[in-house]
Amino acid sequence: MSLWERYQHCRTTTDPLELFRMIEYFEGVKLSGAEPPSWMKGWGDHVTKQPVRISIDPQALGVACTLRAAEVMVAAERLTEARTLYERVLTRYSGPAWTYYAGLAKKALLRLSDSSPATVAFIPDRFAPH
Repeated sequence: MSLWERYQHCRTTTDPLELFRMIEYFEGVKLSGAEPPSWMKGWGDHVTKQPVRISIDPQALGVACTLRAAEVMVAAERLTEARTLYERVLTRYSGPAWTYYAGLAKKALLRLSDSSPATVAFIPDRFAPH
């Protein structure tokens, strides 16, 4: 399955296990660069591989898939997993190129904390008459 096909599948599936597998897949994609010509290598150590020019950015697909998986977890009321996925976006995609996605994750985390049910603890009053 190509990267684009995996991403399209991520946009349609609601199976958490499949979503987590796809996120791991996208995060594991490593693009290798093209070796510079031999005549350039003589210029020294600062000559490095050139990045591959492709139209699909696996990292962009990965962050979008992660956000989609978090939305699915929210819909399934699996808020702990959703929170973890949103936090994953903030830690893994923290650079300036990912500001848009980080903003979406931050807003979603705020919504999660606002919608979390309040927990009330019962503490018996030791001094109340029985």
